[in-house]
Amino acid sequence: MAGEIYTHPSENSNWRKHKNACPCYRERWFPCNDVSGEPMYQVFCLQGTPPETLEEQDKCFRSKTRCWRLSEQKKASSSQAAAGTQEEPVKVSRNEKRASKAS
Repeated sequence: MAGEIYTHPSENSNWRKHKNACPCYRERWFPCNDVSGEPMYQVFCLQGTPPETLEEQDKCFRSKTRCWRLSEQKKASSSQAAAGTQEEPVKVSRNEKRASKAS
């Protein structure tokens, strides 16, 4: 269905928030649509990243408090930061310790 959206879904009562889905997920149903090939419902994401596959839509339904894409980005950035800060301990010989104490 190639239609245009004239009113933003966050301001339009025809776009409904799913009670168990992501807070950014909105859907609009077409209950009387009997035309073959036309959708039964339309999905909109307030983040601008609507689910494109069933797997992504399942992730939208499972993340009730925040967008799953933001959660994955946060996990990826925190794991990269953790990997970058891991340093090997510096080994100091006894002679170097004695020399630093003497000076």
